[in-house]
Amino acid sequence: MDSIPGRILVVDDDRINRLLLCSLLKTEGHEAAAAEDGRRALEILAERPFDVVLLDLVMPEIDGFQVLASIKADPALQHIPVIVISALDEKANVVRSIEMGAADYLEKPPDMVLLRARVNASLTARRLLDEQVAHLRLIGHLTAAAADVQAGRFEPGRLAEVSLRPDALGQLARVFSHMALEVRAREQQLEEQNRVKASFIRRMTHELRSPFVAAGFSVQLLRRYAEHGMLDELREQTSCLEGALAEGRRLIDGMINYASLVSRHAPRRCEPIAMGPLIHEATAHLQSLAKVRSVQLTYDLPDPLPPVFGDRADLAEAIGHLVHNAIKFNHNDGRVLITCRASERWLSVTVEDTGRGIEPEKLQIIWEAFGQAADDEQRGVEGMGRGLALVSHVIAAHGGEVAATSRVGQGSTFGFRLPLASSDQPRPSIPTESQTIPGAYEACTTSS
Repeated sequence: MDSIPGRILVVDDDRINRLLLCSLLKTEGHEAAAAEDGRRALEILAERPFDVVLLDLVMPEIDGFQVLASIKADPALQHIPVIVISALDEKANVVRSIEMGAADYLEKPPDMVLLRARVNASLTARRLLDEQVAHLRLIGHLTAAAADVQAGRFEPGRLAEVSLRPDALGQLARVFSHMALEVRAREQQLEEQNRVKASFIRRMTHELRSPFVAAGFSVQLLRRYAEHGMLDELREQTSCLEGALAEGRRLIDGMINYASLVSRHAPRRCEPIAMGPLIHEATAHLQSLAKVRSVQLTYDLPDPLPPVFGDRADLAEAIGHLVHNAIKFNHNDGRVLITCRASERWLSVTVEDTGRGIEPEKLQIIWEAFGQAADDEQRGVEGMGRGLALVSHVIAAHGGEVAATSRVGQGSTFGFRLPLASSDQPRPSIPTESQTIPGAYEACTTSS
């Protein structure tokens, strides 16, 4: 059996025995040191590390039992295997030393084969013990890291040493670090969502309160005009009341419609749709808004275009929101260009404007539910912050993707793509969540 190299301390008051043992050990490839008595042995052990101690039991002043007791009582030394060296007639001493913690024993004079076997066995035990201690220490790092995650102060570098290991413990550390970072990122995302959600609720409360405050004021005026017979004023205020109630109803219906839409993950109806006519139909009512805002609304719609499968009403609403935003947040004398293109598998629709643009960091969350609250321009349904989230849900329900690019002060491009209604293309599936992939398709990667 090949020897395992180790650092071995020989403790024996007999000079000949010390020299013999050290010579045999060095021949086997070990690093050997010698101590002539127990006191010197403890001094050497305090100065540098050893893997095994060969200890003679019978020595003057401090005998082998005292040295063994000192080694086992010292936390820094107690893991070192000790092999006692005893004469054949000292069996009782051997038993006592084993009971005190000695790892093995050798009879004097030592047999070379037994010396090699027992030293190697002790070195193997020491290596295994060191590995176990190292594993326990690294596991301690993992448990401490878990406590840090719970306390919200985890740092990835804490597990750097463990993560470098090629074994299962290293893999566990790498997976744990990845999961911990995901947890932290998710917590930060939830905090941001809570912030924008609170902003959305504040704005929604204001929007919903306004028409009903106006309605209450109109009721007071109606009562006063009726008491004084002021018929003309009564008629005028009645119209104001009807307008306020209609606005309140519109806001509530919009919220109900939005909630109904996002609760569905697939189109209500699925039929072949010609996108060109649908775009004209969805934007016809916005021509007057474009005229009032002095915005030029143009179309680039090749004819014919391949059809897509989907729900006409939902897709028309999504297109209407994108074009409405492009007009509303544009400059006077600005432009809005609606483009439609087909590739081998997809049909893309983009709405390009020359408006104010959006900061890059806001583009990351503007498609999310409540994410529009982060947009100072509030690109939602009449300022309610639901428009782009609604578009995202509609397109995802049709198996498509949304995308957006923007340059502050130059304009924005919002759009989506849908799978074509070909025989080898599957119908819209039910996604697990909204797919928002900025820059997902070529038609929406060019900024205005």
